[in-house]
Amino acid sequence: MSVRKAWIPLVLVLFLIGASVGYYVFQTFFHSNKQIPEPPGQQTLAPGMEDFFTLRLYFPIDNRLQLVERKVVGRTRQAAIADAVIEEFFKGPGLGIQSPVPQNVRLLGLYRDSAQILYVDLSAELRRNFQGDALSEYLLLKGLYESLISNLQDVQDIKVLVEGKEVETLGGHFYLKYPLKNIVSYDFPGDEKIADGESR
Repeated sequence: MSVRKAWIPLVLVLFLIGASVGYYVFQTFFHSNKQIPEPPGQQTLAPGMEDFFTLRLYFPIDNRLQLVERKVVGRTRQAAIADAVIEEFFKGPGLGIQSPVPQNVRLLGLYRDSAQILYVDLSAELRRNFQGDALSEYLLLKGLYESLISNLQDVQDIKVLVEGKEVETLGGHFYLKYPLKNIVSYDFPGDEKIADGESR
């Protein structure tokens, strides 16, 4: 009887060891290869395959506006899209192309009022680094306006501020105390109209 009682703890220990090994094997081989289903509508992208958003930018080049499309990492919020438009616009057209777009302009803030006017607050480099005649100034303002309007929803007009303040003019040719829509809709000599459907 005492011999039998001595074997009981040994059997229990062996049983527990076997159960532990079996659980470990089961977890390792059966659960590690099981794919967790993704929620509907979501998709995991491989590294380097991020979702991109295409921006429509209108640059003043050769005395007219030219459409350039650029891909940026996907944005969904309107403020983030507006921020990307400003950043890409003030990089200029690139590839060594001459343009009156001033360099080193920074976005200081974006505000939208109840009339759906977007206030774009830009750094002083906008005025300081602009060099051009009346047509260059007009095309710069129109390019900025078209670039923002064509990429944003529910924005009716654009108002430019410099260092948080209204300015009378950018280069001395156009009055900037008012939003841009009426300024850029003016038929300026030498300006080529953007075809319908291209700017929106």
